[in-house]
Amino acid sequence: MTYRCPSCLLFCVYKKRTEEYTMADIASKNILAWANEIVNTAAEAYIGVIDEDGFPSVSTISSIHTDGIYKAYFATGIHGNKAIRIQNNCRTSVCYREGQNNVSLVGEAIILTDTSTRHALWQDWFMQHFPGGKDDPTYCIIQFTSIRASL
Repeated sequence: MTYRCPSCLLFCVYKKRTEEYTMADIASKNILAWANEIVNTAAEAYIGVIDEDGFPSVSTISSIHTDGIYKAYFATGIHGNKAIRIQNNCRTSVCYREGQNNVSLVGEAIILTDTSTRHALWQDWFMQHFPGGKDDPTYCIIQFTSIRASL
């Protein structure tokens, strides 16, 4: 059973463990709010990028800020595989999981290095990765923008 949400962004496939949700089940939930809740409460995500040979490469990354299912921000090193691969191919996928639920997002990512963004999204625990602090030259932000989502 598939259902296309009115927002035109969210394409959902819903299944219980052994049976599908009915259209009435789906209509009774605010699907967009449910998806946003999962994304906004997850501490980490799985990010998939395309490697140099055209294959997907998935890794875990800490979620530092989201605008629901529409935008997500992550910290990474400018010389690391994720940043390099995103600069070569912006097509990206992000999956958030909370309990038995997950939201998979497909979209595009860019690398942000501007001071205002890096300072605004800085968290103290980043010091273990970026000893130069907010102005560490290797610290950058991945900005992910969704094109579609599934729940």
